[in-house]
Amino acid sequence: MNAVWKSARWVLLPTLLLLQACGDDAESRKTYTVRFSPQVRQEALTCQGLYTDIGTSRSTLELLDFKMYVRDVTLVRANGERHPLKLEQDGTWQRDAIALLDFEDGTGTCRKETNSQMHREVVGSAPEHDDYTRLEFKVGLPPEINHLDAERQAAPLDKTPMWWQWQTGYKFVKLDIRTPANAEYVFHLGASGCRGTPGEGYNCASNNQATITLDDFSPETNQVVLDVAGLYAELDVNRVPNGTTDMMPGCMSGAGDPECPALFSQFGLAADGSPKALPKTFFRVR
Repeated sequence: MNAVWKSARWVLLPTLLLLQACGDDAESRKTYTVRFSPQVRQEALTCQGLYTDIGTSRSTLELLDFKMYVRDVTLVRANGERHPLKLEQDGTWQRDAIALLDFEDGTGTCRKETNSQMHREVVGSAPEHDDYTRLEFKVGLPPEINHLDAERQAAPLDKTPMWWQWQTGYKFVKLDIRTPANAEYVFHLGASGCRGTPGEGYNCASNNQATITLDDFSPETNQVVLDVAGLYAELDVNRVPNGTTDMMPGCMSGAGDPECPALFSQFGLAADGSPKALPKTFFRVR
């Protein structure tokens, strides 16, 4: 009897494993696309545009470059059930749970960037549901991989313009514009105050990890708007650095930079990198 059972068990084992696999995939999966739309209020932000009424001085801006790393993109159902997207591994823009967004095409005022390729969406699969109502994602790279050598990494971590040599880490956001008073007004978000070596590892005073949560978001019908008019709303983009307390136009995530707090706040970060309430002025849903 035992021999018969053992024989039957080996015959049944593949069937049981198959049934188990079916149970694990009981929820059918669907490919979802989370789209990002850079704008100036209601107008598309492009490399050919001149945009008015920007910041406290009601200045103008032109785009030079705009790239951003996002990760851990998650769809949330009405009942609170969370489903991280399993990203397509496309070998160029998406790797593991990380995606690089690139909003410039190398034309017009963006000609400093010779790459014409763009990537304005994150594509991945999740269980198929029709009641996804919230989107969550993080901006930037996790601390454990932030200090890799970009020249030795696979895409999308191989983009040397996103490597920050003096901070020994990646730029999570690279948004460069031109204004009448500043040929280059920059916003480079990344970890700051970093010390260490590749062998021993790094410690940063501020990891500056931003978590973005957007309600009333359906991947089928909505987009994530990145409104640079909202980003600069509390800043004078024509401000000229004084060379003492303000060394450069814009913000490179330095703790004492007077322009960083207003920009950080649009990512739900305090000046020291700790979380705070996210205003719906730069990130919003359309």
